[in-house]
Amino acid sequence: MDKKDFYKIYIKAHNNAVGLLSDAKTLFEKKKYPRAYFLAYTALEEISKSQLAADVYTEFIVEKDFWDKYRNHTSKINDIGWAHADANSYPYNYIWLGPDIDDVEATYPKEPLWEKRQNSLYIGIDKDDNIVVPENNITLEDAKEIIHIVDTALDRIIEITEYFGNQIGSKGFLK
Repeated sequence: MDKKDFYKIYIKAHNNAVGLLSDAKTLFEKKKYPRAYFLAYTALEEISKSQLAADVYTEFIVEKDFWDKYRNHTSKINDIGWAHADANSYPYNYIWLGPDIDDVEATYPKEPLWEKRQNSLYIGIDKDDNIVVPENNITLEDAKEIIHIVDTALDRIIEITEYFGNQIGSKGFLK
């Protein structure tokens, strides 16, 4: 691929993450917590993909590294671990749920897990042969926490690139 194609991937994956987050919030408002969790988790993967593409574009990583991680869900989530850490430092804002700008609370979201993502969408069978359904696996708190992580990641990307003027991609976070 050409270097400029990675810039296009960066933009499209970022925009897709924004759309997935919007859909997750809509589902959250309708109390569809498992599917909200699934979409928010997927948004995190898309943010990670966008940052990886930006890293190729800025020559922070080589193209092979992008393709190795592009195909690996857990690797993409591991690469965006900074978002989980940052989300534990920022209060959770309910502005998207209502007009009250003072409606914030401290929250300490749990780490996004691939297994939880899978359990948010699929029927499973546990070790005791019990049928497990998404509604019994993903709570309001689970969905709220991962949405907070995605919100924080997108806010930090804007902050780093636009307010601080750093370049796109991971290098801007590592300065």
